[in-house]
Amino acid sequence: MISNSKDTFKRAKVVEATFRVKHGLYLVGSLERGVTVYNQQLRAHNLVWALWELHENRPKGIKINSVAIVGGGIAGLTAAACILSRFDNTSVTVFERLWDLCPLQQGADNRWLHPRIYGWPAYGSRAPGASLPVLNWSEGRASDVARTIVNEFGEFSKAFIKSEERLTVFLGLRHFRINAANNEIDWVANKTERADAFFHIGEAQGGSAKFDIIILAVGFGLETQLPEYITDSYWRNEQHGQPILNGNRQNYVVSGYGDGALIDLCRLTIERFRQDTILYELFPHDLERVEEKLEMAWAKQGNDANAFEFFSEFENEKLKGESILEKAKIELSKRIRKDTRVALHISGKDGKVQTFSYIFGPYSSFLNRMMVFLLYRCGAFSISFKDLKTTVNQHGASSTNVLCRYGADPLGHLREMFDDVASIDKRLANMKKNQKQRPHQFWEPGTFRHYSMKG
Repeated sequence: MISNSKDTFKRAKVVEATFRVKHGLYLVGSLERGVTVYNQQLRAHNLVWALWELHENRPKGIKINSVAIVGGGIAGLTAAACILSRFDNTSVTVFERLWDLCPLQQGADNRWLHPRIYGWPAYGSRAPGASLPVLNWSEGRASDVARTIVNEFGEFSKAFIKSEERLTVFLGLRHFRINAANNEIDWVANKTERADAFFHIGEAQGGSAKFDIIILAVGFGLETQLPEYITDSYWRNEQHGQPILNGNRQNYVVSGYGDGALIDLCRLTIERFRQDTILYELFPHDLERVEEKLEMAWAKQGNDANAFEFFSEFENEKLKGESILEKAKIELSKRIRKDTRVALHISGKDGKVQTFSYIFGPYSSFLNRMMVFLLYRCGAFSISFKDLKTTVNQHGASSTNVLCRYGADPLGHLREMFDDVASIDKRLANMKKNQKQRPHQFWEPGTFRHYSMKG
């Protein structure tokens, strides 16, 4: 399918520019706020669609014979599969630092992924399926989603690879550097051999090559760690959400106020907490009407509004003569965990946070902010603005029960990959400031061929 629409071509140019670091070098979502797996997949589709539109419709075309995908996570695999689906002869090389594809979510049984729930209460935000043309999935444990993604990637690879040279995957990077000036990559890693959805490694080798296009799908890097309170990655399995077996109550400190911290707060304070069922349990009879009222009221505020003030006022909103949030609070109050005592540490960097309401700014999803508001009204946790060490000591938490959720340093993570990072620093800063990579569908229907339609 080649689009002749001038409007489509213009839209593709605008979309392509939001991802472009420089000519031939693109970044998918690492510097955006509110990133989810689904949003990253939308961005990957949009970028590849835009590149294809420009490739097909510019008078002289643009050269896209070779593409490097940096990152073998879900965003990187989605970008790679989109290229295999849409470009017939382009070769794709995937570079992954670790030893398997989708390494963060592999085996993550404690974490739940949903394509749209962070958009709640928007209409359709509870729909379980991603409905994507490439690497589609439905809500489930992160481990199950990762399994679906890598299996789908195997199917796309099998359908659209005419020769083994068309897809090359390197795992276990020991050395990796990009020269932005000439789109050249130097690396030391293990080249793999594909066996359906699995990739067997060969001998380690060093290499250097120039690519027409480099797509950075590297996520954010690993989470920030404090040496005195080492916290496992958000995606690693642990038992904090399970009942304590020795019969004693345990003290916990959750430090941070992003989505990861707030989800951990829910797991530590709510009995039998499950992200996939909590809304249905809090609003068992009126969920759709609650959503409608919340969405209409929140739309008037704007996404950057402070949700604490919003929820405080919305407590008076009634449905069938009863307060909407009061009913949810009553349901939640029946389920406060009895085997934990939890403190939420929210002083922030350099102690800048001085009020509880501050964390209800645009630092987490609407749903998670609502959950924390309801837990606060239930008295389910205490709050600390002191330094972390003082908080831990006063609350009597062991170091293993201190969960620090500070996110990562995506800009620092990106900068480490380049020989000549000074040449792109200004552009990276602008991308972080402008937040232009909107997670909406811009590609034309029918752009991407599914492997089931091949042949």
